[in-house]
Amino acid sequence: MHLRLAFIGFGNVARAFARILHLRESKLAERYDLRFSITAIATARHGCIISKDGIELLKAVACVESGGSLTELRDAIDVRDSATLIERCNADLVFETTPLNPDNGEPAITHIRSALTRGIHVVTANKGPIAFAYRELESLASLHGAAFRFEGIVMDGTPIFNLVDSCLPGARVLGFSGVLNSTTNLILTGMEAGQSFEECLADAQRRGIAEADAANDIDGWDAAVKAVALANVLMDSDSRPADVDRKGIRGIKVEDLKSAATAGMALRLVARGKQTTNGVKLTVAPEEVSASSVLGSVRGTSNALVLETDLMGEIAIVETDPGVEQTAYALLSDLIRIRVRRDS
Repeated sequence: MHLRLAFIGFGNVARAFARILHLRESKLAERYDLRFSITAIATARHGCIISKDGIELLKAVACVESGGSLTELRDAIDVRDSATLIERCNADLVFETTPLNPDNGEPAITHIRSALTRGIHVVTANKGPIAFAYRELESLASLHGAAFRFEGIVMDGTPIFNLVDSCLPGARVLGFSGVLNSTTNLILTGMEAGQSFEECLADAQRRGIAEADAANDIDGWDAAVKAVALANVLMDSDSRPADVDRKGIRGIKVEDLKSAATAGMALRLVARGKQTTNGVKLTVAPEEVSASSVLGSVRGTSNALVLETDLMGEIAIVETDPGVEQTAYALLSDLIRIRVRRDS
């Protein structure tokens, strides 16, 4: 089977995925009978192009990383913007990897809606659309016979949604608790070692883990959006980030972490979801948890999620020191699942 692929967004994750596609091209053909060509790439700063003859992925990666324009590539056709690109890309599947907008999920929602309405499969690593428009987008996908997958939106490529979907048939997710934001966990565990909040934040920014403006992480918005995404998909909620009772880590002092440690506890930014008679209650806040617990034991950029189910009790998932390659892998796993399910 041959799939025509398009990229909306070509940042670090998409380029890491492009390298994986190049390295695994022969294996994908051999094991999954999956062959592909790239018909379009849209970027914010390096142009938007389509190509009838296919875009060479590694040349596109090199062009963007050198600061060039994609319009310089051979046989590239310049298009005005991502909306026009989706209309003209002639793709079977679109990878949407634009940055999160925690206010309303745009423009990713519009990108995905446009593709699904045309019967184009969509894989996204952007949690905004799941937090703001999951039911609508799932309905559109079903209506137009398109797949809509998003494994990379929480804990990178760690199988969470696939785990529940494929491995827990008949079970219900009743709640969850998780340490889901790498920036705040790195800051808090650095402060446990005696560094100041400012020193830990600067370290996270130097390492490329935190943005120059890390407010979305520090104030708990990133974790809140992830909590909503988990609730909407796994617990049949229709929540929004504004529904989350949210508190970030501003104001926490080194003394607070030392005091917790003395009592055998650890301070972590914890996202929780709980099924109640009035729907799903969602919270994000710093909490003292046992230092030996799943949540208390994750340090640095590591994340952890505990799912509470009705038939399997609690299931814990831990991701250790993730990088951009893990999120890129999520795109690959979703691509393969779409390919396999088209044969089922």
